[in-house]
Amino acid sequence: MRNFINKKKSAILRHVKNILLYTDTPLAGGAEIQMFLLAKFLNKNAFTPIIAVSNNEPLDKLVENFDKEGIKVLRINAKSKHNPVHYLSLRRIIAEEKIDILHLNLWNPASCRYGFLAGKSANIPVIVTEHDPFELTGFKNAFKQYGLKNISKIVTVSLENQKLLKKFFPEHKEKIEVIQNGIDTDWWQSQVLRFTEKDRKEIKTEIFGTNENTLIIISVAELHERKGLKYLIKAVSEVKEKYPNIKLVIVGEGPDRKNLEELIKDLKLENHVTLLGRRKEIPKLLKSSNIFVLPSRREAFGLVNLEAMITPLPVIASKVGGIPEIIKDGETGILVKPENEKELAEALETLIADPQLREKMASNGFLRVKENFSAQKMAEKYEKLYSELL
Repeated sequence: MRNFINKKKSAILRHVKNILLYTDTPLAGGAEIQMFLLAKFLNKNAFTPIIAVSNNEPLDKLVENFDKEGIKVLRINAKSKHNPVHYLSLRRIIAEEKIDILHLNLWNPASCRYGFLAGKSANIPVIVTEHDPFELTGFKNAFKQYGLKNISKIVTVSLENQKLLKKFFPEHKEKIEVIQNGIDTDWWQSQVLRFTEKDRKEIKTEIFGTNENTLIIISVAELHERKGLKYLIKAVSEVKEKYPNIKLVIVGEGPDRKNLEELIKDLKLENHVTLLGRRKEIPKLLKSSNIFVLPSRREAFGLVNLEAMITPLPVIASKVGGIPEIIKDGETGILVKPENEKELAEALETLIADPQLREKMASNGFLRVKENFSAQKMAEKYEKLYSELL
């Protein structure tokens, strides 16, 4: 009987396929969060996710999250994505872990070059997810053209990105398909359910530095010029003349902080704009706010819009990248032209003046995220793709 059970277990294990999720990023950003969510929600009866990342310290927290979910992580002893140790380590991992599919997560279109080579030499199916594609030139483009010849599937996170890649690599257009990003809707809702009015009061007074009646406009973004935050600050400068009881709170850090601080000072907005820096309690900060804004000049997908919508908040965002696929203009939020403080100001005034419209858009956005953008749905689409390749 024991031999029979052991044989049965072995037969089951042989049907569970090993998926190696790899990126060579030195930092934990949106692409890496999507890797984590995919690994977390994959059907473990069919697929075993294994993670390969470098040993850069900024990735330690991400690795801890994988560990908590019981997902195996293998650290590659290399700080730079240019280090050939990536290639040697991947070859060894693919052999030792009996990897069935290599899934490369490209945090920029020129990343994971050693992943392309390792997949080819191991002769296993390779999937590439392009998280933020843009046009390459010179050697980078030549290598990408070479690498894509051996790729089984190319995944983009939005229809807009799919169009871009078909333009850049028309010879591979049949390989390209869309699997939109998702969020852990259950986790976000659990955070919101624990939120109390006491929390809101404390956050507005102690963190936002306002009174309970102040209308809070919030943005969560890297302080980088591509996020278009200066246009939002200029819009708030205009709107406050008509609606003085408002405050813009920007959560995030980055290289553009000094420029934004100078802009706030020049416009005399010290009492109306706060740069909070990086914060952990994002769900509570969003729940304590009234309107979410992401004024990006360029955006691959705009995942943070989903987080605002599930909170739920009405959203104002730029009409760029994959954002129009998330936000239904006039239904779940308002879309504006990028780099346009006038349209931002008009959208803000529309929502500030109409609490019922804010509530309606927030409710519609919540349902849209639940129905279309859960991490579980995203994982199911990848499962189907893996199964087709195997």
